[in-house]
Amino acid sequence: MRTYTAKLLKNDSDPVDICIEQDGKKKHMWGKFGPRKETDLSESINQDTIPLLIGSGLGIAAEILAQKKDRPILILDCETPIIKETGLKEKFKSYQNIIWITTSSPLSAARHINDLENNFKKKIQLLKIPFYQRLSSFYTNVEKLLLEQSRQKAEFDCWPKFQNEFPRILLLTSQYFLMGEIVSACQRQSIPHMFINMDAKEMDLEIFVRRISAAIKTFKPDFVLTVNHLGVDQEGVLNSLLQQFDLPLASWFVDNPMLILPLYKGQADSNTTIFTWDTDRMDSLSDMGFENIFHLPLGTDQTRFIPSGGCNKSQWARDISFVGNSMVYKTSRKREAARLTGALDEQWEKIAHRFGKESEQSVFNFLKTDFPNLLPHYEELKSPFRKLSFETLIIWQATLEYRLSCLKKTLSFYPLIVGDDGWKKILPETSSWEYHKELSYYNDLPQFYPCSKINFNCTSQQMKGAVNQRVFDVPACNGFILTDHRDQIETLFEPDKEIVIYRSQDEIPTLIDKYLNDGNARKSIIKAARKRILAEHTYDSRIETLIACMRQVYG
Repeated sequence: MRTYTAKLLKNDSDPVDICIEQDGKKKHMWGKFGPRKETDLSESINQDTIPLLIGSGLGIAAEILAQKKDRPILILDCETPIIKETGLKEKFKSYQNIIWITTSSPLSAARHINDLENNFKKKIQLLKIPFYQRLSSFYTNVEKLLLEQSRQKAEFDCWPKFQNEFPRILLLTSQYFLMGEIVSACQRQSIPHMFINMDAKEMDLEIFVRRISAAIKTFKPDFVLTVNHLGVDQEGVLNSLLQQFDLPLASWFVDNPMLILPLYKGQADSNTTIFTWDTDRMDSLSDMGFENIFHLPLGTDQTRFIPSGGCNKSQWARDISFVGNSMVYKTSRKREAARLTGALDEQWEKIAHRFGKESEQSVFNFLKTDFPNLLPHYEELKSPFRKLSFETLIIWQATLEYRLSCLKKTLSFYPLIVGDDGWKKILPETSSWEYHKELSYYNDLPQFYPCSKINFNCTSQQMKGAVNQRVFDVPACNGFILTDHRDQIETLFEPDKEIVIYRSQDEIPTLIDKYLNDGNARKSIIKAARKRILAEHTYDSRIETLIACMRQVYG
């Protein structure tokens, strides 16, 4: 951190120079003829560009340039002592076309400047006050980054996208299981793709930029694809990089985007297309500013979830089973993250209970209508992270209560419940159910599902209208599923022919009894469901749809 004092030198009342004292040495910004030199600097601007002043100096150049009201003026200046002494921020506060850039990070400054250049759709011209570059390497580093960005942009601006039958896809991160299915689907369809693992939670920004830039320049993709925005930074560095390369981003949400995207405010632009598994989220995404939004449900990997000729592991053979998380530990972790106090801490369980009974998708909107007196307490959480943790807590607790109440309806049929040991904490300790520890999604579940006459399903409360993964996976490997009604399920399957649905919890015992005793009906429904899934609901078909949508928007 630079420490020095600054003094504005005047002739009569006019500023003529700035003197700083650092480590016992005095240095002048201009020496003789400071005002004339700043005037000359202002006259060197190309009229078709946006001036970027490296340093605010005496403010003379800025004031001259700002007279052209329809052109923005950018000023990069992090020198608090100089700005305080000159009083230029106060002097220029009424100038709507002057934009100050005062970040202390060279990369953040360069990114901000590049974003502004993209927004204004004009080239930026650097007007450098030499003193600032002598004062700190910060300014030369920003200049180097801007030159590199300009070089990259010039190199790739003319690079055409979506020119071939199969686009080239750059896949980001592997933290979510679905990326494996996407990679496999691309391989099966000979879609050119490159996978770059950005799993490190903390990565130096310059390393991040270098890795992404190198991948883009090497592979030359048509677009970038990620799941649940993983690999996208909250500061907007990736977004800025992709704009430089004129590369669109596709983000496929298979969890609630409203519990993720509020941390990425300001990144809703035409360069990003959102795919959501839940149509109920589309209006909220539009309200956030996203222009390109498509519905893309979950599906199955038909090469993993394949019929195995029946149950191959007798220890798993059951009349009825359920696979799912109890939400006990997830809820506890979100409560800790939210750090609730006062009324919210006292009433969060009551809020969750009521939320689970209503059709409202948004916790925030639910608070406004049903608990308006708690809104000030919600706002007191202040940070977006704590607010989202609270909203997630409500959804997870509502899910816990919902799943528990549904499963209690199955206890007379002695179900096998597979999941975390939180189930032991919330289900009665009786001989009416059996516990099994969590199973591997890839290695175990394709063999497990066919071992139950009925695979019972109750969906998370984060999706009150959409369907989950099991609806596709279970029939794909010749398993029978009994699932709860969701509004969007009827666009995917034909009820009673391809899927069996309970619309109220009171129906659960009757339907279980019916299908346990009607093997032919189970086989008929499994056959019809599997035929529909292989025709329409594989990840191969999902990737085809995603590509078609990206081509429609950016081709």
